[in-house]
Amino acid sequence: MSSHSSPRAVIFDLFGTLIANYDRNHYLEVITNMGAAVGADPAEFRTLWRKHYVDRLTGVHATESANIQWVCDKLQVEADNRRIEQANQIYLDFAKPFLMAPRNGAAETLSKLRERGIKTGLLSDCGPWVPHNWSTSPFADLIDFPVYSSKSGMKKPNETLYQNAARGLGVQPSECTYVADGNGDELVVADQLGMRAVRITPWNAPGSTPDADFSNQWNGESIDDLSELIELLASS
Repeated sequence: MSSHSSPRAVIFDLFGTLIANYDRNHYLEVITNMGAAVGADPAEFRTLWRKHYVDRLTGVHATESANIQWVCDKLQVEADNRRIEQANQIYLDFAKPFLMAPRNGAAETLSKLRERGIKTGLLSDCGPWVPHNWSTSPFADLIDFPVYSSKSGMKKPNETLYQNAARGLGVQPSECTYVADGNGDELVVADQLGMRAVRITPWNAPGSTPDADFSNQWNGESIDDLSELIELLASS
């Protein structure tokens, strides 16, 4: 899109945009520990958990505990509820702090948008733990309409997710700005739907290897920090 009017809504990605991306090596260590907790071969557990990640992101399993049980069943590992919940807690102890630690400037940017009458949305590829913990997160009162892949039965870059996010905010896709770190084709599809697509430099812990796919090049608008977004939108 060559020119832009002020948006009626801004939709944000979650991981790498509003919160940090997982570090791949740390994540693999966590999954290994989960496998050990249920009495499975840790390497086999890790392989199966990773291989079927799309099921987790699209709500095939209602909870991470159900997903852990499914992996155990596939590996023919008999794990009682105590072991399943122990593995689930290992996962939550790793993942939940990410949701509770917003990127620098996130709260201020979301608040300023809403003060200007601009609606705020979320479009996240995430497991069930995110919606289950959303109400206690710092974002609960700052996002007008969240869309989670695990509640929607599909993941980005499915166009329906973007359309559902816009519809939930009461606007057309062409009236939205989509801000994301550019994992996969998420920005390309947003642009194709008529949204103003803006890439933000991914937020990764120093020295970490993000568990994300940034192989696609983005030649559109970009910012390094959320604090730049308000000025960018004002200069439209």
